[in-house]
Amino acid sequence: MGRLLRELNALIESEIALYNKFILMLKEQWDCISNYSLHSLEEIIEKKEIMVRKMQQLEKQRSGLMEKIARLRGVRETDLTLKKIIQTTVNPIRVKLSKSREALLAQIATINELHEGIKGLMDKSSLSLKKSLVFVHSKNEEANAPYHPDGKLKEASLQGRMLNFNA
Repeated sequence: MGRLLRELNALIESEIALYNKFILMLKEQWDCISNYSLHSLEEIIEKKEIMVRKMQQLEKQRSGLMEKIARLRGVRETDLTLKKIIQTTVNPIRVKLSKSREALLAQIATINELHEGIKGLMDKSSLSLKKSLVFVHSKNEEANAPYHPDGKLKEASLQGRMLNFNA
């Protein structure tokens, strides 16, 4: 059992290292969005997708390991959590598992906060872009309008050309 718990802790520490990189990548994504850098944002998104796949692989490995531990303890896998393992283990690895669990929970909270912030920033950026486009469009319409803002007519600069369709 001790070997499985050490393996579980090593796996969680790998997740922690990957989550640290992911947090840095989310901060880079924030910078790209706030600087309207589409090219850099596309690169970050590609890297994030690769990292998410790695995170999913580690989570799958952790789930398999938890399944083995549950079988050895004679409980259902759905009833076994990392918190329960820590509470019921007398092995010295318990302290390391506890610290790893706390670090992982803190990282998940940070990732959630960053994700919500990025989502809000993207909403604000797109709204700002829409407002800018509306402003530019209204200025163009205003410049081409046949009247001044005070209601007086502008002098039209009509140009005429005759076309011959019979030629």
